[in-house]
Amino acid sequence: MRAVSAEVYGALFDTAPDAILVIEGDGRIVLANAQAERMFGIPRGELLGLQIEALVPERLREAHAARREAYARAPQARHMGAGPPLYALRRDGTEFPVEIALGPVRDGGRELFAASVRDVSDLKRTRDAVRRGRYSSFVAQFGLRALAQPDVATLIDAACPLVAEAMQLDAAIAFRLSADRRELRCVASHGVSAAAAARMRAPNDPGFLPGYLVAVREPVVVPDTHAETRFGIIEVVRELGLRGALCVPLFGRGEVIGGLTARSRAPRAWTEDDVHFMQAVANIVAAAIERAATEETLLHAQRLEALGQLTGGVAHDFNNLLMVITGNLQILEDLAADRPQALALARQAMGAAERGALLTRKLLAFARRQPLHPRPLDLNHLVLEFCDLARRTLGENVSVHEDLDALLPPVVADAAELETALLNLAVNARDAMPGGGTLTLSTRRARVAPGKRTSDADLEPGNYAVVAVGDTGTGMSPGVAARAIEPFFTTKEIGKGSGLGLSMVYGFARQSGGTVRLESEPGAGTTVRLYLPLPADAAQPDVAGPGSPVPVGSEAVLVVEDQGPVREIAAGFLSHLGYRVHQAADAEAALRVLRTEPDIDLLFTDLALPGMDGVALAQQARALRPALRVLYTTGYASGSMLARLPEAERGAVLAKPYRREELAFLVRRALAGRRPLPN
Repeated sequence: MRAVSAEVYGALFDTAPDAILVIEGDGRIVLANAQAERMFGIPRGELLGLQIEALVPERLREAHAARREAYARAPQARHMGAGPPLYALRRDGTEFPVEIALGPVRDGGRELFAASVRDVSDLKRTRDAVRRGRYSSFVAQFGLRALAQPDVATLIDAACPLVAEAMQLDAAIAFRLSADRRELRCVASHGVSAAAAARMRAPNDPGFLPGYLVAVREPVVVPDTHAETRFGIIEVVRELGLRGALCVPLFGRGEVIGGLTARSRAPRAWTEDDVHFMQAVANIVAAAIERAATEETLLHAQRLEALGQLTGGVAHDFNNLLMVITGNLQILEDLAADRPQALALARQAMGAAERGALLTRKLLAFARRQPLHPRPLDLNHLVLEFCDLARRTLGENVSVHEDLDALLPPVVADAAELETALLNLAVNARDAMPGGGTLTLSTRRARVAPGKRTSDADLEPGNYAVVAVGDTGTGMSPGVAARAIEPFFTTKEIGKGSGLGLSMVYGFARQSGGTVRLESEPGAGTTVRLYLPLPADAAQPDVAGPGSPVPVGSEAVLVVEDQGPVREIAAGFLSHLGYRVHQAADAEAALRVLRTEPDIDLLFTDLALPGMDGVALAQQARALRPALRVLYTTGYASGSMLARLPEAERGAVLAKPYRREELAFLVRRALAGRRPLPN
């Protein structure tokens, strides 16, 4: 067979579709073909003698020189595309992706190296498009699974194998922060044994990869952990030989709660598509966490609303019963004035009935049916006075401190109910510190911005005053804290508490336009924050002054009450005070009396009447008698009913059960045409 001539070899060299460069061990180019000229935009004459790193982007030259020197020490044939992704540099400064085949070449006694360089720009674009399509398909599958799977832990378990399969990796690991945010623990994994996963724990410290992720709050790319200097790697990961890492944070309600990590045993150059895919998976998990938290908040609110409706109805009936009991007891006290033993028994029974009335007031406060009498007040002043009271009453082993916002503007709230709420919180705090401790009351301002209601779903956007009551007591487990606001739920011994303290605080806050936040941890104490809205302006209502003689009168009063015994008690009280009394069992009967009795001066009506309620009755009564005065009473009233009252009459509601003296003062105020005194 005849040998091929050097001219043929030269023609093959110049017509090869790839750029071919022959270099010496020190990196100088000694031979280049025509395709190399076209690819790099440099004439062949200038290519010869040029250092090979001149054809590499400047940012990659140092690493390329190190790899070239390592290859020269142990040269072997390497096929196209077997090495890491590479980029080359044209004379005009543009970069482009390349793949390279390498092999040693001997020229006499001189060892050279031949590099076949292929421009893979089009191929890379195709591969990137295929990879992005693949990632999009996996993200869509995972999104559908998230919609069908309400359990967040199960979804995180599913994320790890999905990441490993989509990215064709050796392992994937999910970390979560512990409750005290001091440690990150493996909660799900793929490609890792159960024993190894159990050992995967790291302190929440930027000195370790999981802690570093929490600190920076953005994706962390690690091509090779052996070359990493920003943080340390936990020992079990080193044992597993996992070198490449791509970590993205997992968010829950705006806070980093953990991380999702893709791992490879070989060093890996992570792409932007890899990062975007991992972020998409993490975002789906974060959305599931947000959805679960929102659903939990909504279910909790619905449960509390249902309990509120139930307790409101019970309190309404109970208050009517108490009205009959307390009314008759007051009459018995008058009849037994000269019989000390009988008078003592009547007063003892009255005390028990009043304790029952206090219980229903707490129920109504939780149900948001308790009539409130808000007025502008200095919250800091009220808290300071309360702290003085707490120091005298909570015992020497409880240290009371205050931390107040000196620039806090006035709030509009019912001062008596607010003081009762603080008292309930202080008593709960004392009971949680049986061996003594510290009680801290603080005031702050808070703002809920429009469109930021995800974590404040029960608060309207606006400005709020926050009074916090914190203790250093035993704290609550998450399960107990989740139910602490529910009425009748208590961890105290039987007979030591009604379970209505926090319920009353919550109801008062909600009825006042705010809410309650509870933070607790076993062994670390509890803090309850009471949010009250800060209005732009507020009028100062009339304030009652105690100690006045019980007023009497002679005007005509129409009593409208559907419960016969309650109606009789009210009529008896008014008659005893000197008034001329007419009675009606419902609104229709009341309107008939008004049409036939021209001398009626005051309409005293229950709000919750069958058929036409008290608000509608008052409107029709005033149409008949424009000068008619109105006073309302109720065992409970819905928020919608109270909202229908004229603004000037919102405080003209007498809560059942009431004493004769309270009725006397409010009747005189109503007849005088002034706003009634708050209860």
